Amino acid sequence: MNNKYRIVYLDEEVGWQTTAYTALHDEFDMCIPESMPKSVKEVWSLINEFDAQAVILDYRLNDAGTVSYTGDDVVKEIRKHNEYLPVFIITSYEDDAILECKETQSIRGKYMIKDAINTLINMVKAGIGLYNQKKEEANRLLTSLQEKMDRKESLSECEIADKFDMELFLSKLDKDSSVRGNMIQSNTFAKLDEMISLAKEIVANYKKE
Repeated sequence: MNNKYRIVYLDEEVGWQTTAYTALHDEFDMCIPESMPKSVKEVWSLINEFDAQAVILDYRLNDAGTVSYTGDDVVKEIRKHNEYLPVFIITSYEDDAILECKETQSIRGKYMIKDAINTLINMVKAGIGLYNQKKEEANRLLTSLQEKMDRKESLSECEIADKFDMELFLSKLDKDSSVRGNMIQSNTFAKLDEMISLAKEIVANYKKE
């Protein structure tokens, strides 16, 4: 059974593709497209179909002129679908990337693939591990609260807030799915109805007095 983390690696230069594969394939299950996808939407489709757990990409993907987008454009597209998927930009133009890339998790020099590969591997694994841990904790908390609700037990205000926060967090991991968003909205409306009913009951009791 393959227990390696799945990563997509994007670079317009074949030489760097080969170097990255040689350095990383023992540690990760890798997807490296031989030719760059034509658009950032196709990049997301590639990431989604591979079910990637992290993305490593070059910053100046448009240097060769085969595509018009940069690494920052790819990150912006990823964030439209998943706000927290670990993304790492490695580039020979580190200072420029730091100034221009606003939404990536980490920006490092491209030298790491050759001279600091263990540091890069550990950094990527740590990012994926933290991402998975947060997702598992959110699902575990929601399961626990749902079981409590199934037993007809009331949630405290703190638990209600935690439930909403965890549902919102998980919805941001899959922004293409309307199911969880609709669930959050439905739960929110249900809570509002409950609060309105309680307020009406308090007012009615006050009038009786």
